[in-house]
Amino acid sequence: MENLRQYINYANFAALVCYIIGRIIGSGVLCWFGLAIMVITSIYTIIHWKENAKISNYLAVAFLVLVGLSIFGL
Repeated sequence: MENLRQYINYANFAALVCYIIGRIIGSGVLCWFGLAIMVITSIYTIIHWKENAKISNYLAVAFLVLVGLSIFGL
């Protein structure tokens, strides 16, 4: 189970990098890909809230807020 949490953390980091690079170069596909990965990993993290460290849970909520702000164009 610890190994899966590590993969989730790596996926979150990769999604954030994809999103940032997509925003810098103006690639909508890369931005949406990063946002989709963020949503999937964040929902998984929130479903398993009690099993995770507090920082992982807070990052998941922050990523979902980022996704929401990006969808609404803020």
